Amino acid sequence: MPPKDQSAHALGSPVPSPTPAPKSMLHSVGVVTLMTLLSRVTGVAVQMTMTALLGATKMGDAFQVAYRLPNMLRRFTAEGTMTAAFLPTLTEVEAKDGEAGAVAFVSDFIGSLAWVLGVICLVGIVFMAPIIGLQMLGKVAPGLPWLEQLRVLGSVLIGRTAFPPDVALAESLARIMFPYLVLVSLTACMAGVLNLRSRFALAASMSTFGNVMFVGASWACFKLGPSVWRQPERAAFIFAWAFLLAGVVQFAVLVPSFRRLGFHLGFRLRWKTDSVRLALKRMGPGLLAGGIHPINVLISTSLASQLGDGAQTVLNNSNILGELVLGLFAMSFATVSLPAMSRQAAQGDLEGVRTNLGTALRGTAFLAIPAAVGLAVLAYPISAFLFQRGQFTPEAAHWLASTLPFQAAGILFIATVRISNQALNALKDYRSPAQAAVLQVICNIAFSLLLMKSLDTRGMALANGMAALVGLIFLEWRLRHRLGQLPYRRIFTGWCLFGLGALGLGMVTYWGGRMVDVFTFHGFRGTGARLFPLMAVAAFSYFAIVKLLRVNEAEELMALIRRKLKSTRG
Repeated sequence: MPPKDQSAHALGSPVPSPTPAPKSMLHSVGVVTLMTLLSRVTGVAVQMTMTALLGATKMGDAFQVAYRLPNMLRRFTAEGTMTAAFLPTLTEVEAKDGEAGAVAFVSDFIGSLAWVLGVICLVGIVFMAPIIGLQMLGKVAPGLPWLEQLRVLGSVLIGRTAFPPDVALAESLARIMFPYLVLVSLTACMAGVLNLRSRFALAASMSTFGNVMFVGASWACFKLGPSVWRQPERAAFIFAWAFLLAGVVQFAVLVPSFRRLGFHLGFRLRWKTDSVRLALKRMGPGLLAGGIHPINVLISTSLASQLGDGAQTVLNNSNILGELVLGLFAMSFATVSLPAMSRQAAQGDLEGVRTNLGTALRGTAFLAIPAAVGLAVLAYPISAFLFQRGQFTPEAAHWLASTLPFQAAGILFIATVRISNQALNALKDYRSPAQAAVLQVICNIAFSLLLMKSLDTRGMALANGMAALVGLIFLEWRLRHRLGQLPYRRIFTGWCLFGLGALGLGMVTYWGGRMVDVFTFHGFRGTGARLFPLMAVAAFSYFAIVKLLRVNEAEELMALIRRKLKSTRG
């Protein structure tokens, strides 16, 4: 049986929160989605700031490669760790040893994680040359066969030759930004504790503070500093230091709330503690599963170095916009559903896990499907509005726009993989997500090599979604083995209804866009004045259609809005 409501407790005396019902889950998801929206929008502002000065050029590619490296590893040591190992273990420790045991475990785990990450960071900085060389292999020796490129890279690493200027720049930038990995991972650990205590808002908004600091610090340097700082190579170093400063701010923002919950930071290595060893052991397969999407993105980025200057920047911007949708919906439901499913699995309530899984999968699709359709139809005006300025030319905007529909095609599959991984993690099955991750990596490489020559960055974006579909089929097979009959009918019925609504949205968006001429770039203000009202009309049309189809999620969302409006008036 679920635990009784224990909402009346002192702020400094945390107790386990009850498992949320689907409607309360929707409410929590709404909070997380709003905060994540601010985070993703400010994240796009970061990308806009960078591309305006660096563009889709050699310098832009160099920065994007260096920038993606700590961000990719963050998915392993931060988001992957929190979802795959830390939260389920913390739930077990708290159930067994109470509040005091949970506080001690969190302190020991953070201290041990800090030491592990410190070593990883040091090793990464020392061996940054081969890491960056492999990421930019196509630029180390352009035009040569793959094996010959590896031979040239080997000559560079033993000192016989030097990196080209853009590759050398990427290596220097990566060394500056790599310590961000330690900061963001410890920040994510504190955020995981806040999520377990149902403090979703601050945890979901931590990136917003970092993004605002990045944009503000960069703007101040370019506004107040000498004009030479706006040159692409100098600007890249300013962005690198601003990125590291953003990590410090994110960490500092969460510390007060973390301590008010009764927890504290530890910086001693306690890997021999049973609970810490269990969490670190679980991290092995969990890291791979939690970071599968960035692994595939990293592979795509590396292969994109074979496609010429600007390809890595275009592919990264395409991924940023895809992550905007994934972060808003998939990660919001994943954040809220994992603590609930972990408690239900610990209580042996498999029916509750199935119910929450079905709710999370339907809820994600309810918003992700129309968002993906809108992203595909409005690919060019979105690309031009966000990025077409400064060094990011109209040609680069068209290149990005041609890639976005292929990126959008895989959004639903990638989102569903993330939710499915959460369910298996809650069931303490870490092997199946890891096996699915390996399968996805293999498929992504195969599909990318097959499609990149004919479709360039479009083929690489499509390959990522196709690999996610293969991994999803495997994960659903494993979930059925662990949970028995899954609510497939409920999920697929929802997907079909959402698809009908998205079809209507797509038609309204396309014909409305032609009427207001949104597919021609009218400058930042002119395009925005056409784009945002069109998006609002398209969203209204989608909700109107699904409301007519009597979709439960639409009914619940409308009821939630009515309650909020009523409480505001009161």
